[in-house]
Amino acid sequence: MNLPKPPFFSVFKPGYLAFVAFGLFLDLASKYIIITKMLAHESIPVLGDFFRLSLTFNTGFVFGLFQDNALPSLFATGFAIVFLIFYRWQNADLGNAWGWNFVMAGAFGNFSDKFFVKIPGVGFRFGFSPEKPGIEYIGVVDFLDFEWPDFLLFDRWPAFNVADSCVSIGIVILLLTMDWKEIDKK
Repeated sequence: MNLPKPPFFSVFKPGYLAFVAFGLFLDLASKYIIITKMLAHESIPVLGDFFRLSLTFNTGFVFGLFQDNALPSLFATGFAIVFLIFYRWQNADLGNAWGWNFVMAGAFGNFSDKFFVKIPGVGFRFGFSPEKPGIEYIGVVDFLDFEWPDFLLFDRWPAFNVADSCVSIGIVILLLTMDWKEIDKK
């Protein structure tokens, strides 16, 4: 396997890596605070029913699809991260670097979260399976819960977290900054 031509740190600059690390820290810290302060499946109204903090655990994929697939989700996320690193490295000039940084921060946040068993009201421990089902949980912690118009796919938008927000912001930045004509030539 040949490595991409540009030097790694010319694409993944130290400032960019620091941003990804900060995003990872912010995501995991927010999840830790929510886990220690809330009970499983508890909802706290913040702006009435429009915005609530709701502690949920996503053991599936995007939008909570295919629940109870924690291990396949872990491998898929790990594969996606490796793919994104090499794709970005190979296509250094494609899209805005900050879009990539947001996506990577979110991907690493959710990937890291999958390595812990969550104990609401207490904290977490390293592991992949709960010893006390119903008291301990696996999966990604989601807690930002917004109202969504009933006529659009979901009754409420699926709860999400800081990492999910980073990925969404990053994708929007990339979509707005990619040169689509240049992509078609490749």
